[in-house]
Amino acid sequence: MQIGFASTDITPSIGMEQPGSLGKQFHTRIHDPLCVKAVVIEDEEQSVALVGIDALSVKRSVVQAARAVVEEKTGIPAGNIMVGASHTHSGGPTVGARPGDFAHAFDRDFCEDIAQNHATAPDLGYLEYVTSQIATAVIMADEHKQEALLSVGSGQEPTVAFNRRFKMRDGTQMTHPGKGNPDIVQPAGPTDPEVGVVAAWRPNGDFLGCIVNFTCHGTTANPGASADWIYWLRQTITGGMHGGEVVFLNGACGDVTQVDNLSLQEHESGAKWSRRVGQKVGAEALKVLSMAEPAQLLPLAARQKILKIKTREVSEAHFQEALSRLKSDAPEGYECWYVRDAVLLHEYNKVEPEVICEVQAIQIGPVAFVSNPSEYFCEFGLSIKARSQFPYTYVAELANGCIGYVPTPETMGPQGGGYEPRLAMSSKLVPQAGQMIADASVELLNTLTPGAMPPTPQVKVEQTPWDAGRSDS
Repeated sequence: MQIGFASTDITPSIGMEQPGSLGKQFHTRIHDPLCVKAVVIEDEEQSVALVGIDALSVKRSVVQAARAVVEEKTGIPAGNIMVGASHTHSGGPTVGARPGDFAHAFDRDFCEDIAQNHATAPDLGYLEYVTSQIATAVIMADEHKQEALLSVGSGQEPTVAFNRRFKMRDGTQMTHPGKGNPDIVQPAGPTDPEVGVVAAWRPNGDFLGCIVNFTCHGTTANPGASADWIYWLRQTITGGMHGGEVVFLNGACGDVTQVDNLSLQEHESGAKWSRRVGQKVGAEALKVLSMAEPAQLLPLAARQKILKIKTREVSEAHFQEALSRLKSDAPEGYECWYVRDAVLLHEYNKVEPEVICEVQAIQIGPVAFVSNPSEYFCEFGLSIKARSQFPYTYVAELANGCIGYVPTPETMGPQGGGYEPRLAMSSKLVPQAGQMIADASVELLNTLTPGAMPPTPQVKVEQTPWDAGRSDS
């Protein structure tokens, strides 16, 4: 096998927009470099690339453009390249509507104004830069390929990630109800503590790098532009292994963050908690790496399936009420953002009543990475893992695009509620979307045949005891 890693920089400039909030916010300082990390893996028949990008999300158009450049320059098929956003809320301006996206609207100038000046908006120059840096990272990784072996393993880190949704005494569900809220009954969803690690090693045993999969929002908030806790994850692994690269792919963390609402400990945010989360996950990855048995993990393969998922309708009555409020009393706080989004989504649905959802699977021997472009609820990710025929299945969300939140149908039902399912530009798909993605993921995995697990080194049965270990009485 031939394996190569590479890294490029995508740190936003001071003053650029910082997506991740419902309103406008801008970078005033930089905590750590934001990166694109890529690995290319090649056997005699196939090449695949997995890419982790420090961003809240990545547009499908950006991925498509980067893939085209990579295919032209390296021959790696576009469909064999997976690009997953880490979901750091301290990244660069990759999110929102481009200028002209509302040229068709009932009032073009009004809709363009609220989309660009009052909602999160991307920086077009930064998008071009990110496109180039994704392509450059994969091309460089391909150029850096060398003979190597792979290992795979999983650990458990159950103490840093928590479901943020709760069932309440009144029968409803709530997002972040507040620490110790006496009306909490129980969490409304699960977590996934699995730390998946696929690592590359030179034949002499030197560490080249690894891919890490874990499920948790990037919301610990280092002070400044940052990869969030993923920065400390990388620092922990590369420090412990004396170098190497770390490609991070986030799991189905649509309803999972670092905040423990059942605990009265201080709020888990800021540099201290970012370090704690990253170091704990990194330490678990180091434990997995310590047990590595490098081998050739074959075969390599890639599959894709394109789904078209309908968006939810914004009724004419809802639209007119939102428009009236937006043009008159201008509601404050979060309510303002939902009023704004009702108007924008009503108009956007005219040209995009369904979204393109790419489900992708990349096989590395007994390992399968299966991805989708949503903020996917953890319950669905666990379901895919349970239904997979692969010994190791790692789910990657917000990959190859972004289609917003995909909550469970229960969350969107009469007893649901909370932030994630509320109708908005960031949560606009029909309730069936989650199951559609899960079923498509499993269908893709079923078209692949898992490779054999590498054997663990064994010794022959020893029938002669150690002389000094005998008991003579």
